[in-house]
Amino acid sequence: MSLKAITHAHLIDGNGGMPLSDATILVRDQQIEAVGQGVEIPAEAEAIDAAGRTVMPGLVEGHAHVGGNTDAIQVLRLSLQRGITTVCSVSANRDGIRLRDGINAGQVRGCARMIAGAVVCPTHGHVKFRTADGPWEVRKAVREMTDMGADFIKTAASGGFWAANETCSVRNYTLEELEALVDEAHAWEVPVVVHAHTQPGIGNSIRAGVDQIHHGCFIDEAGVRGIKDAGLYYVPTLRVTSDRNLAAWPDRPWMLAEMRKSQPIHRAGVRLAHEIGANIALGTDYPGSGQGWLVGDASPWELVELQDCGLSPMEVLVAATRTTAKAYRKLDRFGTLEPGKFADLLIVDGNPLDDLWVLYDETKIALVMKEGAVEHVTDLYRDHYRIGIDQPASRFRVEGYE
Repeated sequence: MSLKAITHAHLIDGNGGMPLSDATILVRDQQIEAVGQGVEIPAEAEAIDAAGRTVMPGLVEGHAHVGGNTDAIQVLRLSLQRGITTVCSVSANRDGIRLRDGINAGQVRGCARMIAGAVVCPTHGHVKFRTADGPWEVRKAVREMTDMGADFIKTAASGGFWAANETCSVRNYTLEELEALVDEAHAWEVPVVVHAHTQPGIGNSIRAGVDQIHHGCFIDEAGVRGIKDAGLYYVPTLRVTSDRNLAAWPDRPWMLAEMRKSQPIHRAGVRLAHEIGANIALGTDYPGSGQGWLVGDASPWELVELQDCGLSPMEVLVAATRTTAKAYRKLDRFGTLEPGKFADLLIVDGNPLDDLWVLYDETKIALVMKEGAVEHVTDLYRDHYRIGIDQPASRFRVEGYE
């Protein structure tokens, strides 16, 4: 049995309320047992002093492309070091599902948790894996993916930036096919995540009853209001159309013209989504181009992009923890620091509510705990925990996917 007490913390619990000063988080084995002010600390508890620092939930990355190979393991290890305790891979597919199971069983250690999605796509569609055309074939494909163990189904309702032979405005699945996909996925109690940049794909997705709409780089007012009215989750992936990301693809000129055109439209859509109270969650098309991004950069960068679109720092942190966990139907397990949930937390040398950039600086992530185990420390806790770093994030890049 393991018992830890994190003491004297400036606590942000992920629910959006006022932070608590001089708080204690009591962790027994994998779970949080108690949290708040005045928590009684058993004599046998291992004490971790967080005085002068912030304790908050681990970040939940809601749109990643992580499969099941050795690069995927490295990405998940480096993600954990950067404070990303959960990575939702929209293209995990068969190999990623096996890796997820290996991580959950403790056979692959030191990795962020993976929530593993599987792709069902039309012929010539933007996303690729299990191709299915027509409502009944789509239903069969969804059944195959859920039988394989997918946590959710990913599909596309529009084209994207990536391929030279597509544009964002090209329709992928029809409304009829989307309705069949959503109905079948929901029958097996898994959510549906849809890639959609434009109309009619956004509107079709809303009418079909999907759970999450990702990107929306050319989203219009009807799309934003439709997401809000239907209670869906919007994962805007602003990093994709950021200036930094545009500079990361010099060898793909067909992408850049559309990305530049979408940039102001994308941000106007997110501003409107925030103004009317739509559910905004964190996702980045993680980990990003190897030419411009290091593993772990994209998620904390997205926090600042969201703030620039009008979200307060507290709203940003809630989006990056609680809301994303809820979007994937995992809020009962993680996303906030509450009794009974996994002890996924960060000790940050600074206060993200004063400056979100502290979460981008890997040296400020003083300690990372996942499911009650201390997985990473910086020099601030090096004497307490003798944990080494096999490969710093600044030395590892992977190819991205937009």
